[in-house]
Amino acid sequence: MDARSRIEAVLHRQRVDRVPFVVYDNLFPRGQFERELRNRGMGLCARCSTVYARMPNVSVETRHEGETTLTIYHTPVGDVSTRSRTHTGRVSDNMAIEVEGMIKSERDYEPVIFMLEDTVFEADWSLYTDLARDLGGDGIVRDAAIDPFFESPPYGATRRFFGDLYGLDRWAYAQRDHPDHFARLLEAVERREERRLKLVAQSPAEFVAFGWLGGLWSASAFEQYELPFYQKWVPYLQAHGKVCALHADATNLKAYASLIARTGVDVVEAFTPPPVGDLSLKEARRAWGERVIIWVNIPETVFYFGPEATRDYARQLLEEAATKEGLVIGFTEMGIWGATDESTYAAFRAGILALAEALEDYGHCP
Repeated sequence: MDARSRIEAVLHRQRVDRVPFVVYDNLFPRGQFERELRNRGMGLCARCSTVYARMPNVSVETRHEGETTLTIYHTPVGDVSTRSRTHTGRVSDNMAIEVEGMIKSERDYEPVIFMLEDTVFEADWSLYTDLARDLGGDGIVRDAAIDPFFESPPYGATRRFFGDLYGLDRWAYAQRDHPDHFARLLEAVERREERRLKLVAQSPAEFVAFGWLGGLWSASAFEQYELPFYQKWVPYLQAHGKVCALHADATNLKAYASLIARTGVDVVEAFTPPPVGDLSLKEARRAWGERVIIWVNIPETVFYFGPEATRDYARQLLEEAATKEGLVIGFTEMGIWGATDESTYAAFRAGILALAEALEDYGHCP
């Protein structure tokens, strides 16, 4: 079996010859090491979004100020802006980190809500079909059910307007300080995403990303604000033939384990077991049952203990799985992308090779 057929077999809960080893394609830059791993069976998960947005009544202005970029959104009801730090290297996909979000005061809500209501969605299915053709048997292409900018269902998506990495505190305070404004913002995001999801359902992609669980807000908030959205739209997408994957990279998944089971998603990916996460693979399988596919993110921390320890870690992980069906091993968080100097690269390379060897030796399915 090639990489693509292994992944597709797992997604359809069919038998495979061995546990698929699949990584996000952007985490392994094309080159000698990546080619060596692909020749040993490593597959790629390429991600795209076939639905794009435009705001016909909003104009955008960009200014470059040294190492930062100021983006100004002009709307009929006022202007808002974001500021990003540029030239940040591998720390971000586009080499920029947003340090200032759109909403800085109460007056910024109206322009942002206008932009949300003004959003018109279009689809370009060729974005998927061209990528899938290019990738061939080397992996699978995943579409984005939730807007990649937002990552989360509407409640979590609202935080992006207060600043991505640096706006979490402002987002939390806004819910207490401006509850009426925040409620209108949340409703506008929800309407926007519902328009988008109805179009995504028509995508030629079978495998879609649906949501993010990063553990940044409480399990009770997840249950109150986000779970109902999953329970409404996951069945809708499944009825249209989609396999829905939740990106759950939180290190405190124990608090959310039972809630994840209630989302109805088909795949929980980016699942990071100990020593980084607090939920073991055995505990996850017990909480989610055999129906859910668990896509494991190998914590790169183990690489620093050396190749033999990494190999032993992978063997124990496969043994802990009890059954190798419904299991994918890979990288969804860092991979080689996290190696920014020679010593780190050497440790990561040795660790990843040890992982590949362990999967070759212990990953075969009976």
